[in-house]
Amino acid sequence: MSNPTPENRVPECLRPPKVGSIGLRDADAAMDMLPLTKLPYGLLPKRNRYYQPPKMYLGYIVTDDWVDSMAKEHNLVAHAIGDEGNLCEDDLQTMFNVFKFIAKEAGVTSFVPAMSAIYRFPGMTPDDWLLTVMSSYDDRPVGKPTNSDIHKIQLYLKKAEPPKWYLSALHWKWGVHPYRGKRW
Repeated sequence: MSNPTPENRVPECLRPPKVGSIGLRDADAAMDMLPLTKLPYGLLPKRNRYYQPPKMYLGYIVTDDWVDSMAKEHNLVAHAIGDEGNLCEDDLQTMFNVFKFIAKEAGVTSFVPAMSAIYRFPGMTPDDWLLTVMSSYDDRPVGKPTNSDIHKIQLYLKKAEPPKWYLSALHWKWGVHPYRGKRW
């Protein structure tokens, strides 16, 4: 029988490598099972712990085309001065403007969605991004987004299912990740 530690609640493929190195126990199998509908307790970071789990994001997949059409339809396109001194579109600021607009239109008050780079899993395209509700490392001062506000985002986006948990593209492995926050 296995030891009942929090990590044992994590699917085998998402557990840390047995050798004690960084990474995932079975990255290929992990990609096949993502996204997760529920975040296992063992994937939450622990305060005062050196070895931390990978970062996970809760959210919805959106495409570049969808963000562009929203930006153009609602006049949210941001511009910046390019390398050659010409005016060009600022994609990141435009995406932020769209997500801020969605929060306002949906009546969300506990958070503003963000864009996150997630690990590409089968079926995703390079034009897919994550409209992020929160992360497993979320320690924002105002607290956890309310279930009501998360549901408002779901309704605004016309999604049939609640948001799911995706693996961060930057902090996708077990290892040393800074975590100084408090758990909600």
